[in-house]
Amino acid sequence: MRAPGDAGIAGSRRVAVVGGGVAGLSAALHLRLGGAEVVVLERHRTGAGASSGNAGWICPTQAGPLPEPGLATYGLRALLDRDSPLYVDPRHLPRLAPWLVRFARNCAPARHRRGVVALEALGRRAFGAVADLEPLGFRPELHRLGLLVASRDPAVTQAFLDGLEAFRARDATIPTVPLTGEAVRELEPALSSAVRAAAVIRRHWHVRPDSYMSSLAAVATAHGVQITEDAPVLRFATRGGAVTHVETPGGDVEADAVVLATGARLGTDTRMLGVALPVEAGKGYSFSVALDPVPSHAVLFAEPHVGCSPLTTGVRLAGTMEFSGVNDRLVPGRIEAMQRGVRPLLSSWDEGSVAGEWTGMRPIAPDGLPIVGRLPGSANVYVSGAYSMLGMTLALPAAEALAELVLTGRRPEVLAPFDAARFARRAASAARARAAS
Repeated sequence: MRAPGDAGIAGSRRVAVVGGGVAGLSAALHLRLGGAEVVVLERHRTGAGASSGNAGWICPTQAGPLPEPGLATYGLRALLDRDSPLYVDPRHLPRLAPWLVRFARNCAPARHRRGVVALEALGRRAFGAVADLEPLGFRPELHRLGLLVASRDPAVTQAFLDGLEAFRARDATIPTVPLTGEAVRELEPALSSAVRAAAVIRRHWHVRPDSYMSSLAAVATAHGVQITEDAPVLRFATRGGAVTHVETPGGDVEADAVVLATGARLGTDTRMLGVALPVEAGKGYSFSVALDPVPSHAVLFAEPHVGCSPLTTGVRLAGTMEFSGVNDRLVPGRIEAMQRGVRPLLSSWDEGSVAGEWTGMRPIAPDGLPIVGRLPGSANVYVSGAYSMLGMTLALPAAEALAELVLTGRRPEVLAPFDAARFARRAASAARARAAS
């Protein structure tokens, strides 16, 4: 890691990073540490989107793409069920249908396996990337408690463990069979007798997301990153295939390079530059509740697909995947469905303590993989996004690699599976097939 001011081969470069979430701030900090002059343009408040209210999991051992074998069949059954963890708003379905078809194709076992390998390679730096920032003053609320995967049906936890086979070569602590019966409660008294199986994944940290974001912003600012809030992008001024200025209500920002890290709005923003990236908003929900006893691990309740993160003040529960377009509408019924799914699985539940209901949009590509690299057709625009539910795990490692690409022109091999051009290539291939038919 270079100190600020050590220029790369491109000399002193000014980079505009559009987006102040975990992807944008991570990119901005590593670009600055690589010698660039960096300004972050955030349309609202730094860290106010999906980065602020999620479960805060840093989970390299279970980093797999969202489209997985069997999910397409499950999705068809659950598509319009408001209580299902996976839900599509019927009003949004006609516009979303082509994306859902691409998503379903990526549920094929071979594609999923390739995705797991790619995400494992990127995610193996997750813990080290956090630790490397600690000497710079990075001090989020961080818990190294491990993850307990809990289920009513032992077969569900067993299937989860079977799906981690690709990670066992690097993590010999991953169990091959779950605990069952009373052994579950001996390990975790916070679980009720309805939980019949559980397994501990030791390589799992979690953070309080708002503390993570505020600390990341403070470190970036302390090292010279300029952060401008209430600065939505109005237009990109281009010349010769390169962006020269980013226009905002507060004025134009000159840039030698631009990084787009705008979360669920990434596809909309790239359209301003003539490229339509297939990024959809998968809305998640969370809330806090008081539990006694407090779980001694983070917990994944497998059947309702709800995550539980014990924090210094209360316990955060997060989950669901709602496709209803780009919006911040909080549907109370989604929170209530999460509570119905989890309440019987905990040994205590204080109804009066439920608070902090929140919703945010996860950016998701149809293959479930991030999009990190240069934007096709542009000489100096890069993207960092589509981290799905893995932003806290992957944003920092991806930022390290992206900074190398932006500042030197050399793409680290770890980024190859996440190239934005993969969608352009697929679109061109489909066009040729149509022409030949």
